[in-house]
Amino acid sequence: MSESLDFDAIRKLKTNIGQGDGKYNFNSGIDEDTILLNEKAYGIKLSKSYISFLKLCNGGMILENHIEYYTDMLDDEPDGPKWSSYYFYSLDEVLDNYVGFSIDYLFVGEDFRGIYPIIPICKIPGPYEGHLLIFSEKGMNTISPVFYYLANNKYSRCIKIADNFNSFLNWHLENEGFPKIDRNTTGKSIEDFLKEKNILDIAASETNKEGVDRINSFLKLYPHDAWSYCERANLEVKLGEHKAALKDFNKAINLMDDEPFFYNCRGELHLQHGNPRKALIDMDIAVNMEPSDKLYLTSRAETFLKLGKLKEALADCNAVLEQDHQYFSALSIRFQVYKSMGEDELAQADSDLIDDLL
Repeated sequence: MSESLDFDAIRKLKTNIGQGDGKYNFNSGIDEDTILLNEKAYGIKLSKSYISFLKLCNGGMILENHIEYYTDMLDDEPDGPKWSSYYFYSLDEVLDNYVGFSIDYLFVGEDFRGIYPIIPICKIPGPYEGHLLIFSEKGMNTISPVFYYLANNKYSRCIKIADNFNSFLNWHLENEGFPKIDRNTTGKSIEDFLKEKNILDIAASETNKEGVDRINSFLKLYPHDAWSYCERANLEVKLGEHKAALKDFNKAINLMDDEPFFYNCRGELHLQHGNPRKALIDMDIAVNMEPSDKLYLTSRAETFLKLGKLKEALADCNAVLEQDHQYFSALSIRFQVYKSMGEDELAQADSDLIDDLL
């Protein structure tokens, strides 16, 4: 079923809100420019009907009872109506929940690298963890269905319940805010949809330039987000924009001077461009902040190697390999250290280990 271009459900909702029904408890809408900026900042694309919904009402719900029913309970349970209703999130709440889902790698697996494609838009009634989900349509050649996600200790399912947001909203309104969803229905699972539409590959296809553009938009919203400056800097390194990258690493460190990863990244940039002494200063700072971190020790070992400080490089490599004897980067650097020391037998042993790992 294709999504109706006139979004009849939006018109119905607008009419019902205008009639002043005490059950319709929705927020004022937000402007399209704000929606588009947030889309760009997070690298997602919302469906047209859902954008129309946000423009009409930035979240809200159809209550089970008239608002007067809840007057006495709101002081003790201000969120009581939300827990008993299908509560549509505001855009800020959508994005907060979206970030939480992405951190948990829900449905995509921890090896996923890309722009997280699943967007929670509504809380399902009840005390359990339940949401309505849609997909980012960026790069997709199809309109996103709506999925019903329910998870508790005994039960966890995520199934398609509507072809698109407009059709779900119609169903929602026809049932006065409480559509009768069969939890045991045999609808298409979210896992099947992910595979069928090749969504994870699409979500991982962002170019370095697209990534920089996304972060530019994000920084318009959050200009003091240190991690975004670091992320943009690492993309700029890949694009060969080294001066811009250094400026962004410096900005990240100015904003958050206790984050060792930023120093390690800036040190890597110095190392790549023939400044191993400057690199060592940053690598030392990172290791001093987190003395057992394998990445930071390995980076410093590489810097020591470039400076000809072989004993120091060997010590850092050994510190890493005592934690993880298969840590590939440390093995590779130690192999080079042993070769430089003339320890051919030890170098060959590491070479054999490296071959086994490849």
